[in-house]
Amino acid sequence: MKYLIVGNGIAACGAVEGIRNKDKNGEITIIDGEKRGAYTRPLISYYLSDPDAYRDINYRSPNFFREQQVKVVPAQALHIDPALQRLTLDDGRQLSYDKLLLATGSRPVQLPIPGAEQAWVKNFYTLQEAEEIQDELEKVQQAVIVGSGLIGMKAAEALYKRGRSVQLLEKESRILPRQLSPGPAGFLQTYLSKQGWDIILGEEVTLIHPDHKVELKSHRLIPADLVIIAAGTRPQLELARQAQLQVNRGIVIDSYFRTSDDNIYAAGDVAETMNITSGKPELMALLPHAHQEGYLAGCNMAGYNSPDTGNILMNSLRLLGWNICSAGALEDQEADLLSWGNKEQLLELKIKDNFLRGYVAINVPEVVGPLTNAIRHKISIPAGGWEEFINQGPSLKNIPLTYWQELRRIETYGSD
Repeated sequence: MKYLIVGNGIAACGAVEGIRNKDKNGEITIIDGEKRGAYTRPLISYYLSDPDAYRDINYRSPNFFREQQVKVVPAQALHIDPALQRLTLDDGRQLSYDKLLLATGSRPVQLPIPGAEQAWVKNFYTLQEAEEIQDELEKVQQAVIVGSGLIGMKAAEALYKRGRSVQLLEKESRILPRQLSPGPAGFLQTYLSKQGWDIILGEEVTLIHPDHKVELKSHRLIPADLVIIAAGTRPQLELARQAQLQVNRGIVIDSYFRTSDDNIYAAGDVAETMNITSGKPELMALLPHAHQEGYLAGCNMAGYNSPDTGNILMNSLRLLGWNICSAGALEDQEADLLSWGNKEQLLELKIKDNFLRGYVAINVPEVVGPLTNAIRHKISIPAGGWEEFINQGPSLKNIPLTYWQELRRIETYGSD
């Protein structure tokens, strides 16, 4: 059996492990378009904050691929011929396959800003981009970050730790608009502002001047030695579209990670998987999901029938010593809001019909596991139980007893 994997990220590594769990001898080839090996993308901000301490951010070492008898080809995949089951590379080579996995991941959104093509305007998504910023950092005193999502926040933190002045621009009315509801976002912003961050909300960049000034929609000019565009990511769908696979916002797959072509699978950031909370397929580009999806896809490519049972949207972030975690359907307007907090901690719960629909936890890490399980397993707590938990103060000892009883039942007998 010939297995071909396009991409060399976390989903690809999971797929190798899944294939080898069933097929010890099949031929596995990975197409590494980035040509940098399998590294942990979220750690590029740690590399930028301390290059000596984080010089090695491999997700899997070269030895892993040798031990698993995987051939890694540093090239770009250009064209899939599903009828002939053949992949064409940018160097002209053509590789045949029995099973193909698209683990092509995402790429940064490129904003149509005049002046964004200048050398001192960067993305912050690849190790190479982090290295380019590191190489030029001696020239940088003032940095402007466009976008306050996870990537923008970690880029800002890395530069702040290197002693640079940071200004964070966000076009929405709050920071981390996809990860936090308004209350927690304001709580975190107050903390960051006290640390010296200049956060500007409700503004957009309209022009980046050659004389190192950033012009906003309000016509305000901000000096900048470095601009980082962190406006989100989009899945890399070019190969899927060229192969005429079914595509929505991501590649459409079944519960076994098969695409509309039975010999082509997809996993990771590029694929739409089931969101347990909404009950619909969605893009859920998260590191733990990527490995799990790749592993299951690899198992199924090798002949197992291992269905994906879905997952939940969850984000975890450590920022200037604070732990921020959110999960579930924070946007559910029909859910009741429960909140608790003090000067350095905050917890918000979204409750609907005695079920936990979503939460935001800042500096209360001990309850994150149970709250996540309550959403994932749809554990119903008797009326008043969540209110009692939050009124007593969020801690493991105050988690409703019904939660532990139901979790034991699920672990013993499985979910319904």
